[in-house]
Amino acid sequence: MVKMLVNSSHNVITLDNLSTGFPELAKYGELVVGDLAYENLLDGLFSKHQFDGVMHFAAASLVGESMTDPAKYYRNNVSNTINLLDAMVKRNVKNFVFSSSAAVYGEPNSNLIDEDHVKAPINPYSSTKLMIERILKRLCN
Repeated sequence: MVKMLVNSSHNVITLDNLSTGFPELAKYGELVVGDLAYENLLDGLFSKHQFDGVMHFAAASLVGESMTDPAKYYRNNVSNTINLLDAMVKRNVKNFVFSSSAAVYGEPNSNLIDEDHVKAPINPYSSTKLMIERILKRLCN
């Protein structure tokens, strides 16, 4: 995504805590090593730059680990996303792309799943993704 945006003449800043990534893979745009947990970092980034939008692809995403350490998933995936959304609201940034998960549907009752399918997450990871979807829906109303 970053490569495509940079190649389309967009200025891109990637914020990554590198917990599962590698800095040498951030070949395009500017890499800021940091975490959404740090509200002061977010405030500084949003003060320094004028963002047209935010794409949020970060999450703790190991289903098994989410079962043994659910608090980590609620803290990282939900609380830290709220930090990001707060920074966006404060700076009036309204364009947001969120990477959710088909896991929010749980055990599907059909082969074809659309967004009206019943959402029934079966683990903390998928529960956090659905919580964020619900938060976003409320913030947009």
